[in-house]
Amino acid sequence: MKRILIVDDHTIVRQGVIRVLQDILEQPVEFHEACTGRQTLDMACSCEYNLVLLDISLPDQNGLNVLKALQQKHPRLPVIMVSTHPEEHYAVRALRAGASGYVNKGDAAVVLKEAIEKVLAGRRYVTPSQAELLADALCDGAEPAVLHHALSDREYQLACMMAAGKTLTEIARELSLSVKTVSTYRTRVLEKLHLRSTADIINYCIQNGLTL
Repeated sequence: MKRILIVDDHTIVRQGVIRVLQDILEQPVEFHEACTGRQTLDMACSCEYNLVLLDISLPDQNGLNVLKALQQKHPRLPVIMVSTHPEEHYAVRALRAGASGYVNKGDAAVVLKEAIEKVLAGRRYVTPSQAELLADALCDGAEPAVLHHALSDREYQLACMMAAGKTLTEIARELSLSVKTVSTYRTRVLEKLHLRSTADIINYCIQNGLTL
C-alpha cells in the first residue's frame, strides 16, 4: 500500500484532503499527517513515504526550505507543493527546487488527483502554464517576462518581508544574518527589479501580490 504524508498546519485542511483523496483515488493509500516543517522532516526519517503533499506556508519555516531539506536527505522522495499562492509566485521556485508538482488549493479535486497519480507513476506534474513560466525563467541570458522570477529564494523572501513592513535590522535578526548581508540582498533586489528604493520594492510587491 502506498503511503502519503499530508503536511499542513490546519487540521481541518489535512483531514479534508484525506477524505477527498480517499473518495477519488483509485488505489488504496495510507495517509499520515504533519503540521510543521520539523515534524515533516522527522517523519520522513522514521517512515518510508511514496509521496509528500507539502504546504508552502508552515508555522515554523517556509515550505520551500522544507522541500530543499527533503531533497537533500531523501532525493528519491517525490513532493507536490500545495499552496494558496498563484502559480506565477511560487510554481517556478518549487519546481526548480525539486518539487514533482505544484497545485493550488483553489484547484478542483480532480487536479490534485491527476497530479498525485502522475507523480506516483514516476513522472512530474507540470501544467502548460507552469511549463511556460519555467521556460521563461530558465532562458539563459534573457530577462524573464516576470521580473521577480529572476530573484533567488532569499532575495524573494527579503522583498516580501520588506513589503510586510519589516526593517533591515528586523529582517537580519529573523534570518540570523548580518545587517550588511541583508543590505546586499536588498541591493540585488533593486537591481533585478529595476527599482530605486525600498518604497519601490514595497509597491512592486503589493502590485504583484507577492507574499510569503
